[in-house]
Amino acid sequence: MKKTLSKRIFAREESSNFVGRDAELEFLLKPRNRSVAVLATPAAGSSELLLQAYDRLFDAGGVIPVYFEIAASDKTARECALRFLREFLLQTVAFRRRDAGIIGSSPDICEIAQLAVPEDGYWIDRLVETCHSESKLNDDRSFIRNCLSAPVRAAANGARAIVMIDGLGTAASLDGGAVLVDDILEIAGRSNVPFVLCGPRRQMYGRGSFDVLELEAFSLETAGCIIEKLAAKYSVAINDQTRDLIATQTGGRVKFINAILASGNALTKFEYVQSAHTDGIFGGRASRYLDSKFVGSTPATLKLLGETLNSPSGSLPLAYWRRHADLSTAALDHLLASLHANEIVNLSTDHVAIDINDTVVCDYIRSRHRLEIDGQPRGMAVGLALAENVKRAPQLMARLYRKTAAIDLRDLLQSFDGRSVSSAVIDYARFKTELKGADDETVRENLAVDDKTVRIPHVVYTAHTSAFYPQLNEVCETERSAIALGFSDDARHDETAWIATEIDSKLEAKRDLAEFWCDRLEMAAEASELSNYRIWLIAPEGFDDEAMALVNERNAYGSSRQQVELLKGILDTAVESPTEDETIDEYEIVVPMGEEAEMLAAQTIDDIAERHAFPKKATNQIKTAVVEACINAAEHSLSPDRKIVQKYAVATGKITITISNRGLRLADKQPVATDDAASNERRGWGLKLIRGLMDDVKIEDTDDGTRITMVKRLAAVA
Repeated sequence: MKKTLSKRIFAREESSNFVGRDAELEFLLKPRNRSVAVLATPAAGSSELLLQAYDRLFDAGGVIPVYFEIAASDKTARECALRFLREFLLQTVAFRRRDAGIIGSSPDICEIAQLAVPEDGYWIDRLVETCHSESKLNDDRSFIRNCLSAPVRAAANGARAIVMIDGLGTAASLDGGAVLVDDILEIAGRSNVPFVLCGPRRQMYGRGSFDVLELEAFSLETAGCIIEKLAAKYSVAINDQTRDLIATQTGGRVKFINAILASGNALTKFEYVQSAHTDGIFGGRASRYLDSKFVGSTPATLKLLGETLNSPSGSLPLAYWRRHADLSTAALDHLLASLHANEIVNLSTDHVAIDINDTVVCDYIRSRHRLEIDGQPRGMAVGLALAENVKRAPQLMARLYRKTAAIDLRDLLQSFDGRSVSSAVIDYARFKTELKGADDETVRENLAVDDKTVRIPHVVYTAHTSAFYPQLNEVCETERSAIALGFSDDARHDETAWIATEIDSKLEAKRDLAEFWCDRLEMAAEASELSNYRIWLIAPEGFDDEAMALVNERNAYGSSRQQVELLKGILDTAVESPTEDETIDEYEIVVPMGEEAEMLAAQTIDDIAERHAFPKKATNQIKTAVVEACINAAEHSLSPDRKIVQKYAVATGKITITISNRGLRLADKQPVATDDAASNERRGWGLKLIRGLMDDVKIEDTDDGTRITMVKRLAAVA
């Protein structure tokens, strides 16, 4: 929403400077009855989003906007609840009088009713009286809940609000803070007054049945726009290179971006950026923000953070932390939970890890370690850190450029869907002999009709290889290697893994380079206890003959970057569905399983073929494939309703057919031992026949059954 506001009330930035969150802002401004949980990446600007929403709602009139941020200065849950009540009443009065200036005044809570419009004075008095009651029932918990329920009472008197509560992560530092958060979640969950509850995504995830708004850090492109606007605001000179360094180094988190630009100094060289960054880490805005997340830390835990950061994997066992933290179990658990929620560490059941790519957090830990553990004089600590940061800057940008140019292996492997593809898009030796040097159109045409195929797995999970084998980080950037777990068969009985790595070589990769990477990836597979796996090496220009011989000896695959791009194109072209501009005739029938299904299917196809003048050969191929699909469904599904749903979509030059049924999915079917050779041979033959008859075939397990989608391109059939 780009409407120009009459004036700012809470927002820190002018609406014209608030970029990158248009969709999220629109989401919050929609009229709603349900509450919203904002799952926020720490330091990514969630508070400003709520403040911008507040100003727009106030400006628009209608529902009463209320913004409240839980603060560490509240000390106790009771103090926080009382301040909430005061803020709620004050902002309600200001909105009802259309006078935002009232918000900046400091009336006592008991005096607010005197400022209210006449129709609100009575219920405000009663609400204050109830909360201040000295009744025995009004213990701390009752008092807190009465205060938090103020929006519900107000709505009953015609003052309906949308209540935004920010900083739920800070509640952990308050006496009684955990119970306070529980009460907020309960009241928001059962109230007909919409709440917007904002806190760290790791803390808020899965708590309450709310609408969810996930707030990620800004992309580098959006962060660049923000940097340019903030540089203009602070009158700070920047250039394209320093803009990109700031965006990269801060990870797109606006709080850390602000910390660098607010220095007010020119940032036209990497050295100047790193000077501002280092100052911020050693006592500036970035340091103050991160200091607030380390409440409860001790020299022992700071030392452990340094050891964790400097470990080869960026991780140490939780048991080691417990032995050396010099804190009670409860105190350590509380500290680690807070650090995890604020994404300082990653806490699992048995390890504490630090993201070594989070430059700001890692620099902060190192700065405190230099001063408090190593005991370096401040001047020396700052100077050494600055020198390291200046040296690192071009390396950081070089890594970004390599990352941008890299294949997204995780995304590529995740698109593997179990289909058969030409072996020429995987095997470089064959591609080099038969297709390399041909124009793109010729290559694609040859791949489309190639009958020498490779079955890629149906992948269900991918991760960077370093997540399984951290030692790989020593020789490979994280995003350049990935592991995919999946199945090599339609029935999903045969588990398999692919370990893919992109390697550097200006010319065709040599044997020694291929051997080096096969050795490393085999070590990763063994350490990850993967028994059935395939190594896939990708080099920009492929591999020479000796290297390919080695790759084949190791039962691996070797491909060039060109082959990968061709494979992407094949995988991006899913089983075709009619496009919006095509004229489509659609038919659907539901038939009982058994011979009748086959007869009805055959008759239906004959009728459709006659109506649309299909070639006779194509009609017979389609009929055979559909009948085979119906036989498969009837024989193997154990369907509870004994029904097959057949859908036909006829567009120009092709027909798309979907056969689906309830019952056992392919993944659920158990192999049956039998001595019947004919039965064993028949098993799996039907699917091969279908693939041979149709141009595109996609077999999917649904939640409760199987769906086969088939495409026949009629123009290709004589």
